[in-house]
Amino acid sequence: DEVEKTLVGFWQELLGVDQVGVQDSFFDLGGHSLLAVRLFAKIKSAYRVEFPISVLFEAPTIERCAALLREHLGPQTDVEGSADVSAPSTAARPRYTHLVAMHTGDGGPKTPFFLVAGMFGNVLNLRHLAHLVGTDRRFYGLQARGLYGEQAPHETFEEMAAEYIAELTSVQPRGPYFLGGFSGGGITAYEIARQLEARGEEVALLVMLDTPVPMPPADLSLRDRVLIQRSELRSKGPAYVAEWAERRAAWELGKLRRRFESATPDNTPEKFHDEAIEQAFRRALGRYVVAPRKHAAVHLFRPKLPVAYDLGEGRRINHERSYVFEDNGWTPFVREVVVAEVPGDHDSMVLEPNVRVLARRLREVVEQAEAAQRRSR
Repeated sequence: DEVEKTLVGFWQELLGVDQVGVQDSFFDLGGHSLLAVRLFAKIKSAYRVEFPISVLFEAPTIERCAALLREHLGPQTDVEGSADVSAPSTAARPRYTHLVAMHTGDGGPKTPFFLVAGMFGNVLNLRHLAHLVGTDRRFYGLQARGLYGEQAPHETFEEMAAEYIAELTSVQPRGPYFLGGFSGGGITAYEIARQLEARGEEVALLVMLDTPVPMPPADLSLRDRVLIQRSELRSKGPAYVAEWAERRAAWELGKLRRRFESATPDNTPEKFHDEAIEQAFRRALGRYVVAPRKHAAVHLFRPKLPVAYDLGEGRRINHERSYVFEDNGWTPFVREVVVAEVPGDHDSMVLEPNVRVLARRLREVVEQAEAAQRRSR
């Protein structure tokens, strides 16, 4: 029909594909996060319906997306399928604001796994991980408030966790719970665990995907700064002085640019609300106080540490001149940090092909936790 024809045109333009079938998957044709934002901007412009991009998990095909559109348009569409532009804009909200089923099917009787998205709150980059962990278990992503529509992002991790709990308990009312978080989302997962345990619930598994502890980074000591300069001078000779001066000037210029660029945010419709979500996240980071969970362990999956200088006695420093730690700084707050190194870097560890190793290791940890629960019954 006309709705499907319109969507086919959008997909052909955005994906660069000549032939699109109504049952082809957006993801299988090469769709990704930015293209999803552009797709739904076009849908909003044509039909005045605002879908969250996470709707692609339940409607990844033109056939299913068109069905959702018809459901929300109803009598606003004439017989030719064209939109009545005089009708008020409709926010086609999903059943949940935060909770996203990452694959179809009921997942069977196994304990669900809940994974909080990273700092920008978008779950699309975690799609491959969810599928590779397996469709025999319900796998939910938790996305940020403020990704779409006019809702403001959360200002504290405590508030964020409380709203996430309200939705995840609607699909799993009682523990034990299996939780995880990617990057900054691990902090929210930690707070979810803390709040659930305060209610008397059991959190049997907490996984962090390269989450650093939310503490201000320690300034390099004068001794370590001198050691770094000495090491650079030894390896590069007199040319290092000129290189240092050039790098310092570039750093100052970058700082000046960031100061002014941050005052002119990009609010075009084909962008995530990245800036507002990031700023709210950073404000929450400054307010959050990590409460110890000394009875519990954390499983930390992280890439190889980006060590630029090893100064001995456990003092390792990256190229940004910050200390790096095997446990990402979590040991003082939990009983144990079980560290597993995975291929890739912070971003690519959840993308192909590196995600295959991460998914296998994560599946093993989740299955071990489930086996432990069966033994304890």
